[in-house]
Amino acid sequence: MNINDKLCQSRVVIVSHVYATGPCHSLEQYLRGKATELFFIGHPFVFAKEKESHLRVYDSAGKLVKEKKSPIIVPNQTLSIVKEAILTFLWIVKNGKFDVYIGVDAANTFVGVWLKKFGFVKKVILYTIDYVPQRFPNPLLNSIYHFLDQYAIEHSDTVWNLSSIMVSEREKHGIDPRYRDKQIVVPVGTETEVTQMPFNKIKKFSVGHIGHIVKKQGVQLLIEAIPEIVKKIPQFHAEIIGTGEYVPEVEALAKKLDVSKYVTFHGFIQSHTEAEKLLAQCAIGVAPYEDTPDNFVRYTDPGKVKAYLAVGLPVIITKVPAIAEEIATRKAGFAVDYDKHELAQAIIHLLSNEKTLQLFRKNAAVMGEEYQWDKIFHRAFSASL
Repeated sequence: MNINDKLCQSRVVIVSHVYATGPCHSLEQYLRGKATELFFIGHPFVFAKEKESHLRVYDSAGKLVKEKKSPIIVPNQTLSIVKEAILTFLWIVKNGKFDVYIGVDAANTFVGVWLKKFGFVKKVILYTIDYVPQRFPNPLLNSIYHFLDQYAIEHSDTVWNLSSIMVSEREKHGIDPRYRDKQIVVPVGTETEVTQMPFNKIKKFSVGHIGHIVKKQGVQLLIEAIPEIVKKIPQFHAEIIGTGEYVPEVEALAKKLDVSKYVTFHGFIQSHTEAEKLLAQCAIGVAPYEDTPDNFVRYTDPGKVKAYLAVGLPVIITKVPAIAEEIATRKAGFAVDYDKHELAQAIIHLLSNEKTLQLFRKNAAVMGEEYQWDKIFHRAFSASL
């Protein structure tokens, strides 16, 4: 029996914490019309604009047949997890037995494991979006985080990791190597709603940056590189999509360096499709992650890179996440140190060499096609069911 036949005979539930769009929503879209019935339970992070936990139910044709929200809101993230666990348990118990439970993070998987013990779930998958050895500065919270992660790994049927480095890092922190075989790599994929823009229609001197604006994402390095870039490319412009706690500092830095006219801060764009349409107009994408020991991106597979590849943008990325090496090897971009001069020179090189830019865009598009979500999830379920 092939994987599509197995899915069409399965009731599946996805449980995830949510903020904007992410892999859990791509999984939701993939399973619509494939599973005989699909439940999606989303618990917003406390800092998200949307506060209410929600349930969506789809029938075998992929049609939304039920939607429900919880009015209970807990402003503390730690206490909120307890509320969410109870809510997940109740929503599932009230709706019968499920063949597959996919918990996106260890806390949600913990609930799935206990639902399996009580007979409401047959198979549990832990979908690890990120893993950070030092997740919380508070030692107690960090211990709870690692306890939940270890418990979820030991008691789930399959573990989906965004990168292979998660396996070795977990083993450094006490996970028995015997659980290595149940862990498979399920990287971040690329969307297919937006296609690459023809080369003659792009903004040939524009670079894009998308993501949560926090210090470790490194957008400040792009701002610092602009004075050097515009000496060679005065038409340069940076399109920055996203919001976050570090926006005021980045805007102040742009003013201090007198480069504000070269930057447009678009803020948060709710629709991922609309954000990708804006990216598609750019010539290249940048991912200048800070190279610090506590930057979680070194343990995961960053989504912004796949957003760039999805629309054929070459990626200039710092040598922090594992995918930086693949990008450089496949000439789909450049991997640089966290250094404003190196970043500036990489941007100048691509934007001032049209033939090279076209070649790298072609390579990026090919790489993006290989990472399409449908292909990734098909492989993942084939190895898990």
